[in-house]
Amino acid sequence: MTKTAHQQLTLCILIPLILCAYTAATGYTNTQSPMILVYITVLSLTIHWIAAVPAISLKTEKFYDIIGTVAVWGIIICCYLLSPMNSPRSLLLAGICLLWTTRLGLFLLYRIHNHKKDSRFDSIKRQPLSFMIAWEMSATWTVVTTLCATAAMTSMTQAPLSSVDIGLLCGWLVAWLTEAVADWQKYQFKQHKQKTPFICTGLWAYCRYPNYLSEMLMWILVACLSWPNLTGTLYMSLISPCFVI
Repeated sequence: MTKTAHQQLTLCILIPLILCAYTAATGYTNTQSPMILVYITVLSLTIHWIAAVPAISLKTEKFYDIIGTVAVWGIIICCYLLSPMNSPRSLLLAGICLLWTTRLGLFLLYRIHNHKKDSRFDSIKRQPLSFMIAWEMSATWTVVTTLCATAAMTSMTQAPLSSVDIGLLCGWLVAWLTEAVADWQKYQFKQHKQKTPFICTGLWAYCRYPNYLSEMLMWILVACLSWPNLTGTLYMSLISPCFVI
């Protein structure tokens, strides 16, 4: 085995171990359900490992993004069902996470169906270990990105919703819609030959990356909505918006 292959294999082993250790530490003080965050981590990793087998065999990335959506659905549903306490705040967090991942996953599936390939994977999909790392990183992304929401959903502290939360929800919906419009505008731009190398119409005329800005704003607002439920080590989940940024 070459040095590079050895490093890649080591990384393949370390990624799930570090991820499980982090989620275990995050849920440590949640005495009634300290392991739920670990369970959903293992669930996401398992979904990605299963999907990686045919993907590596066929050297295809065509279902890479939609598997992320499937994993988030699994994470949120499992989290909601296993949580010892559920509240309107938990239901709200579950709903916005599912709305976000469904829109994004279907858009990315539609895009790759039309483009036939994703240039990000041109080289790594021919290298099994590198491709497996990409799948494990997708699992990491699904777990860490949603960690604020899942930590709040599993918390023994379930704060009631307030008028401030309604305002935060409205802000989240605006950001979600902005990202959807920005993604579609850029997709349409790339579908047609343009004189300019970079889109500068629509929302893109006002912001260099409106889709990324909206994504960051959404997860900052999710963190704000999650905050009232967080206690003890659950505050470690606040890495979620930092991970997106």
